[in-house]
Amino acid sequence: MEKKKSSLFSLSWPIYVELLFIMFLGVADTLMLSQYSDLSVAAVGNGKEVSRLFIVILNVASVGVGVVVSQYLGANDLAQAKKAMKTGIFGNVLVAFILVLIIQFFGSTIFRLINTGPEIFNDSLLYLRVVSLGFLFLAATQAAGFGFKAFGHPKVVMYIVAAMNILNVLLNYLLIFGVGPFPELGVAGAAYATFASKAFAFFVTLFYLWRYLKIVPFFLRFKPLKKYYLKIMKIGLPSAGEHFVHRFSLVVILGFLNTIGTSALTAHIYVQNMMMPVVIFSLAVAQGNQVIIGWNVGARDFDNAHTQTLQTLRIAIVFVLVASTAMFLNSHRILGVFTDNPEVIQMGRRALFIGIFLEVGRMSNIVVIHALRAAGDVIFPVVIAMFSMLSIMIGVSYVLGVRWELGLVGIFIGLASDELIRGTLVFIRWIKGSWRGKAVVEG
Repeated sequence: MEKKKSSLFSLSWPIYVELLFIMFLGVADTLMLSQYSDLSVAAVGNGKEVSRLFIVILNVASVGVGVVVSQYLGANDLAQAKKAMKTGIFGNVLVAFILVLIIQFFGSTIFRLINTGPEIFNDSLLYLRVVSLGFLFLAATQAAGFGFKAFGHPKVVMYIVAAMNILNVLLNYLLIFGVGPFPELGVAGAAYATFASKAFAFFVTLFYLWRYLKIVPFFLRFKPLKKYYLKIMKIGLPSAGEHFVHRFSLVVILGFLNTIGTSALTAHIYVQNMMMPVVIFSLAVAQGNQVIIGWNVGARDFDNAHTQTLQTLRIAIVFVLVASTAMFLNSHRILGVFTDNPEVIQMGRRALFIGIFLEVGRMSNIVVIHALRAAGDVIFPVVIAMFSMLSIMIGVSYVLGVRWELGLVGIFIGLASDELIRGTLVFIRWIKGSWRGKAVVEG
């Protein structure tokens, strides 16, 4: 496999550009909606947070596809790698169909549970219901994307995501504000734009599946392959469990923010957008490293896998410290792009200072957990996540942010405490080498 010679840089930079486009969409969404109204920002923020909780479930097969395919390629078994990829795509679409039904029938109940304010309740629900229909398309593109990266084709995913996000931003502009013949739809316009762009990406993905991997669209030629799906689930279910606990915890945090007030929620959304360049660097490097670790583990080269991850971690630490500090030092200027509300700006600046520590912990988590996952060691991160997020993240955030009335600052201290503790624990796990010998495919 020539692709196994790919370097961390050649794998990571297209992923970084891909994630930059996703970040750009989030920032563009927020900027456009902030020009429309602050309430629309809060409404879509609520809708997106809940939708992300369900999208985590789609990661069950998607994450499993990436690991299983990379390990098969490491073992030089191209045929089984392709079969595993097709199996994961098909299974993910079936899961998405069930999620769409749940959201359509129980969406209003979810927003009531997280104390969504009456001024944004209807818009949040509308956004979630429309966007959820796109899960059927997202399920296929997401699973295929992890497969493309495992095959050493991250540029394909970059092209698809770039085109999808450019289309989404254009439709946002036309439909939120009502440009030319298009109606002014506000939050609904943002939702319709997201749905249309996901549908577009799906059809482009089908084209690239044939062009690069000679895989016929899965719904035309597919035989359920229990062998591969079990391997995918062995990786995907625990990994999705970890993500689900994370998303669930963030939805609980969202409830705290709704309780604190709209200003705190709005500041939180702005800070999230500002911190995205730092987060996506860690994600890109971690995903690139995951592919290499999967290849190494498939080839049973554990020593190189160990060294590779430590080198990746050192690179990420330096970048995160420099970038997050620079973000804080320029926070007043950057926050001013989003809002002129002095209360929101002051909240955001304080949160960004704590964000320096938050990002160091988050980076350690992202890089090492992706490496553990690629090696087949998926149970430990879930156990740590359940303990830390459900007790430390939620507990500290509630006590400091709500009970002691520190607001957004208290919330960020809770988030940072969780990330730093988990980052330390998974790093110790990697150093001890407990992940060796947990591969899911035969060597």
